[in-house]
This record gives sequence, C-alpha cells and structure tokens, in this order.
Amino acid sequence: MKKLFLLSSFFLASVQAESELSNILSADKSELLKYQNEQNSVQSSQLENSWINPVALQYTKSYSTQFSNTVDTQQFIISVDQPVFKMGGIWAAIKYAKALGKANGLDIELQKRELISQALTILFNLKKSKYQLAKLDLSIKNDDLDIVIQKESYEEGLSNRTLYDQALLKRNQDITSRLELELSITKLENDFSLLSDSDPYALSLPNFGMIDQARYMDEQLELQRDNLRVEEKKNNKFMTLSKYLPEVSVTGRYTNEDLNPLFAGPNSSLNREYFNYGLKVTLPININTFDDIQNSKIEYLNAKVTLNEKKKTVANNFKLSQKRLEIIDKKIALSVDDKMHYESMLVTAQDLEILGDQTALDTEIVANTVQIRQLDQEIYKIDAQLELLGLYVNVADAL
Repeated sequence: MKKLFLLSSFFLASVQAESELSNILSADKSELLKYQNEQNSVQSSQLENSWINPVALQYTKSYSTQFSNTVDTQQFIISVDQPVFKMGGIWAAIKYAKALGKANGLDIELQKRELISQALTILFNLKKSKYQLAKLDLSIKNDDLDIVIQKESYEEGLSNRTLYDQALLKRNQDITSRLELELSITKLENDFSLLSDSDPYALSLPNFGMIDQARYMDEQLELQRDNLRVEEKKNNKFMTLSKYLPEVSVTGRYTNEDLNPLFAGPNSSLNREYFNYGLKVTLPININTFDDIQNSKIEYLNAKVTLNEKKKTVANNFKLSQKRLEIIDKKIALSVDDKMHYESMLVTAQDLEILGDQTALDTEIVANTVQIRQLDQEIYKIDAQLELLGLYVNVADAL
C-alpha cells in the first residue's frame, strides 16, 4: 500500500506569509521586543566606545584677599587623558562589545521565536480540538445507538444488563470528555489572547515539512548565539589580561586663565593661554591579578564546553523528532488501514441491512466509525505539524 502521508516527502510550503507570522504577536508584545532591540543596540554602541575617555571641561572663578584689594581670577581648562595602547586590550574591548551585542540580539530573537511558537502551538491545538470535538460527537452518536441496541437486546432477553450498563457508562465518559475539551478550548483561546490581538480562527496555519539536518544544525540560532558567547568570553579574557599590562596614554591640557597679579607685570613672559601635553605609561599592581585572569579564562572554557553540549542537545533533539515523526507516520498508516477495513464493513453492513439481517443502527455505527478514523488521520497530521514546529522554531529564516 502506498504511504500517502510520509512526512519525509513533504516540502516546506508556507501558506502564510512570513510577515504575517511575525505579526501574529500582539502590539504590546511586539513593542516590548522592539524596545529590547533598541536598548541592546544602544548598550552595545555605548560599550563599544567605552575605551574612549571623556574630554573634561572645567571653569573656575576664584577670589583672593591676599592683596590689598580683593582679586578675582578666572580659569578655563580642557583636558584629555586617553589610552592609545593597552597591549591589544582596546581592540579586544571593541570585539567583545560587538560579540556581546550580537549574542544579546539573538537572545531577543529567540525570545520572539518562542512567543510565536507558543501562539502557533495554540492555533494548532485549537484546530486539533475541532477535530477531537467532531470525533467525540460521532462517538456519542455511536454510544446512543449502542444504548438503543443493548436496551432492545436486554429487553428481548438476548443479553444481560452488563452490556447495557457499559454502553451507558461509555456515553457518560465521552460526554464528560467533551465537556473537558470545551474547557480546554476556552483556556487555549484565553492563552492566545495574551499573545496576540488576532482572531485565532481567522488565521491560516503554515504547513511545515521535514527540514534537512544540515540546515537544521547550520542555521540553529541557539548555536549561533552560543558561538558568539564563546567569542565574547574569549575577548573578555584578553581584556582582563590587558588590564594588568602596561598602558600608554596621551595626555593634553589647554588652559586659558587670568594671570596671578604677582607675575602679571608688563615684562612677564607668562602666557594667558598655554598647552600641556605628553605621554603617560601606567602599570597597575594588584594582588588579585592572577585570580581575575584565571576567572576570565575559566569563563571562556566554560562557554566552549556549553557550546559543545548545546550541539549534542540540538543533534539529539533532531533525532528524537525524527523518531516521533516516524511513529506518527505509522499511526497515520494504521488509521488509513483501519478506515479501509471499516469502509469494507460499511458495504457489508448496507448489504445485510437490505437483506434484513442487520438493522440501520448497526450500519450507522459503522458509517460513523469510518468518519472517526478519518478524523484520527487529521489529528495525527496536526501532531506532526506540532513536532515540526519544534524543529523550525529556532532555525534562522524559518519563521
């Protein structure tokens, strides 16, 4: 028999535009993510330029009673003390800021993906619940028909009361399951309203197909983020080391001030405006130098190990999803096979009904069961979509 529902034969066909998927989130959620991105961009730029020291502007007006008359003087100073060489520390600081900004940006993107995934999961489950409701309605119809059959059989003395009681119990169980499902649907609708401003029943769902393992690994946003974390910790290690190495700074100072009356005679060689400039070499001596450097090295090694562990986890998740999809595919195949058997039984039941050897009630039960098996297939297909959504959620350009 042809396996019509093999998931490996699917291709990715997005019924819904990518922009519509992104816009599934509520205005508030989108606004929060937007502000987080803007804040990250500002903080990253600020950190990237943090090695540049500020230019200090200073204005002073002072009074002195040292002389016979009170003398006031004014002074204006512009001063600079800027490191220009830190044994590679400046370049490492710039690369650190860039890696940190990109990693934090991916964290925000992953947060957005998770919210979209939650919204899509709810939509898939609402669609699944619709099929489950239809399935329960058919089951309850069959229960009612079975109750009639068992009651007639009991009244005619062809069976004991046990079968009649079991039929009643089965109907009550199915009705209870339907009530619980209705409550579950209400909860899903409420949860969706917290994520989106859209009508959950007005949105089209995407149709995911099996993703290639190479693409799944290469475009995994979590791995890209953790790679950036390794780069971030690596540059932080160099920054930490450079803090305890010689630092060369350029110093400069422009002064415009009133001259002291003691030296302000007509033959004075002092200038009102003058510059001071030079170089400064600094070597800090700190008792915690070794521990600080060692700690930054451990953070770097820890980030590398975390990356390797994440690669294993991602690869294992792919294998597990593959296995789950294979099992779902087998369930669909079994349901197709069952449906074919019930369709055959339906033809037989209709023939027996015509001959008078079977009642219309039995024929209706078989007809309803055929529809139930078809609904099972639709439910399994949604289970497959939910599994595929879990694979696609953190893949770049997939949502």
